[in-house]
Amino acid sequence: MSEPAAVQPAAGRAQPTSPMRLGGIANFFCRRFLSEVRVDPDAVARLRELAARGTLVYVMRFRSVTDYLLVIFILAREGLPVPQFVNDIPSLLLRPVREIAVTLWRRLRAMRAFGREVRTFEDRDRCQRMVRQGHPVLIFMRSRASGMRFFAGRRGAVSRGRSGSDYLREIVHVMPACSTDVFLVPVAVLRGRGYRRKESRLATLVYSLQETPGDVKRLISLLWNGRDTSVSLGREVRLGEFIEKYRADGEDRIVRRLARALQIFLYREERVVWGPPLLPKRQVRQMVLQGPEMAATVRAVAQERQVPESEVWRTAERYFDEIAANFHGSYFSVVAFLFNRIWPRVFQGFEYEGLDKVVECVKEHPVVLVPCHRSHFDYLILSYLFHANFLSPPHIAAGINMAFWPFGSLFRGAGAYFIRRTFDGNILYKTVFRNYLTFLIRDGYTQEFFIEGGRSRTGKILTPKLGMLSAVVNAFVGGVRRDLYLVPVSIHYGRIVEEEAYKRELTGAEKERESFWALLKARSVLRQKYGTVYITFAEPISLNQVLGPRKEAWRSAHDEATEDEKRRFIQKLGFRLLREVNRVEVAGATSVSATVLLSAPHAALRRADFVAGAQALAALLRHLGVRFTASLERNVQTDFRESIAFMESGGLVQRMPGEQDGVLHVPRDKRMNLDFYKNNSIHFFLLPALLAHALAIGKGDTARADEIWWWLDLFRWEFPLPERDTMARDSAELLAYFRAQGVLGSGNHDTLDREHVLTRNLLGILENFRESYWTAAATLLQLGEKGATRKALLQGMRKRFETATLLGEVCRNEATSSVTLGNALSRYAELGLVSLSRGKGREQIVRPGPRFAGLAALAARLQAPFGESPAAP
Repeated sequence: MSEPAAVQPAAGRAQPTSPMRLGGIANFFCRRFLSEVRVDPDAVARLRELAARGTLVYVMRFRSVTDYLLVIFILAREGLPVPQFVNDIPSLLLRPVREIAVTLWRRLRAMRAFGREVRTFEDRDRCQRMVRQGHPVLIFMRSRASGMRFFAGRRGAVSRGRSGSDYLREIVHVMPACSTDVFLVPVAVLRGRGYRRKESRLATLVYSLQETPGDVKRLISLLWNGRDTSVSLGREVRLGEFIEKYRADGEDRIVRRLARALQIFLYREERVVWGPPLLPKRQVRQMVLQGPEMAATVRAVAQERQVPESEVWRTAERYFDEIAANFHGSYFSVVAFLFNRIWPRVFQGFEYEGLDKVVECVKEHPVVLVPCHRSHFDYLILSYLFHANFLSPPHIAAGINMAFWPFGSLFRGAGAYFIRRTFDGNILYKTVFRNYLTFLIRDGYTQEFFIEGGRSRTGKILTPKLGMLSAVVNAFVGGVRRDLYLVPVSIHYGRIVEEEAYKRELTGAEKERESFWALLKARSVLRQKYGTVYITFAEPISLNQVLGPRKEAWRSAHDEATEDEKRRFIQKLGFRLLREVNRVEVAGATSVSATVLLSAPHAALRRADFVAGAQALAALLRHLGVRFTASLERNVQTDFRESIAFMESGGLVQRMPGEQDGVLHVPRDKRMNLDFYKNNSIHFFLLPALLAHALAIGKGDTARADEIWWWLDLFRWEFPLPERDTMARDSAELLAYFRAQGVLGSGNHDTLDREHVLTRNLLGILENFRESYWTAAATLLQLGEKGATRKALLQGMRKRFETATLLGEVCRNEATSSVTLGNALSRYAELGLVSLSRGKGREQIVRPGPRFAGLAALAARLQAPFGESPAAP
């Protein structure tokens, strides 16, 4: 029993008859070693509000003098009510010396110094009386029963080990006599950054907490991880409402329900930080390479290759070692150390939103993060964000190209697992990978994979690569978990480190292979600042809810029709994830500025026209509900002076003398750089730009929708298409906005004002895509029956573009992007205009397709700029 240190009670509340204080030694220890332990300010504010309305009953999972001392200190530090009673804690030694002596003398005189049963009865009575009088108390749900078996039998030890329920029973019993509400507040002490590794005593002691360690280990862990320790104050349980809800069950069942609910909550709070136990790699290998499916695959491969099964098993083990992560706190500490040194030198900071929704999902189910992929920094940012917020970092699916020496081992230790770009035809590798993924999902590890496959060199979302998503869905359908959440994540950079490398690749240069030497050469990026990074977590998507009854149907059926249905579902889900990433994307000042500069019909733009266009596009984004970066908010207020200076300092634009405030010029060799930032937000302008085009060429309501959808269908390799049933509603809202802004003339007819600043910018936004697709079509018209390699055709398209530039047919150099030209080629293959086949090695051969005759009409339609009707055939 104990009566700990008291703080001043709220006004109007009865004060305890003998408030207790911590002794000098305890106070010194707390101030010296516990001052940096953190607690959520929002939770503190919520508890203050609850304390003003009722009585607080703090509930913790395992009895610990160390945790008790920590919680008392934190509550007092934050000005929260300190409990006047706590069960099963000998807190007498924590009091001042005078109080220790007085209390011991009083007990000796009463001859109750060793009367355990009498003291237990008095403790329960005192707890009940404290709650009835409105004083806060602290209840530990469990003690360490194993330590009591020396003095009592097993049954008595277990009973005392779960004494928290007895105190809850007293509180439930006294509830009708309480004059105020009673709030049960779960409290969890979370040490370290997670990394609960089994079979490693040092890691267990240093990085995390065993299930029920003793006070000595808790104390050492607390001293070691003081800066990385937090106190979690959970959502309260309103005892009156809880009792009323289950009144028909009787008092005993109510207490059992209440104890179970609190235990589950406390376990989930701990799980968020620690994550599942980190098993040694050899043990994970043994778990992954077992089961009937693995054995059947090995037998089949051995028969096919005519080799012993033992050799196939060794190959499977090598595949596992090639794939699997080896997550360990010490490795992650090294990564965190390096990241802390690099990050402030490269970026001004980062801001995030929506992480709280992910945390709530992690408490109950496995979570798979699905971020966009624009930079190598993506790998580090989410892991570091979880680390900084005391969350167990995710296991990251990375390409095998990232496993280069010497950082491959370091990345594995920080949670990366490596997969090949393709493993078609290798059933053994596929089975090992599928079993490893199933293990991660079954054991509840948070994961992360990039649905685009590689990094986006263009700045916009790429079409989804569905292999990893398919593997996740198939593992889930197998019944390894009740639910799994997919969380789309947007990562937005003010500028990216790989800007120049992307430009070289988009203009035809070969991609530089990742290596240690390439990393050393990239150290020059540390000399520049790249702005702020914004991370936005979209609403988590419940896979169980999305699947519905299909989950059970697919588990039992394996016919071709079911597989086709599953493929369609996964494709639809993949595009939904990309749309969600786009939806929560933030709009930055560089992105808006690049959009205005590249949408202009000429290479230069008067500053006044630039500012007017930027303000018009920013107003449209605000109307669409897009979140602004802090930089864009500032620039809207200052006519984009900061953005112009930022781009000018980076060599992206040049300021030239001219009328009024001068002229802004984008050098031809920098248009590709700016196009990356334009593409960060282009999905927001996609429908407005196509609507402006349809209005400009005089399309009526029905024809207007058809015109918009024709372009969307053509550009399906460029953008995740909007849902068709929402397009009519969104178009109607945009029409109303156009009218309000004066873009449309008055009267019944929607006549577009071509001189309006918004019209001029919208009609130029998609011009580079039109020029790319026209260039591709014009080049393919010269394709002979023998065809040509894909690489040769892309080179021919760039030459055709140069000729068209001299003839004044095109003018946007970013249209020569190898990605956009390649997307056009792939789309034409889908339409049957050309056919693709495999040549020597990995080369693709392009030949005329069954609908090649329709290519001329398509090229003619694409030749007309946006806002102009195509010439009659």
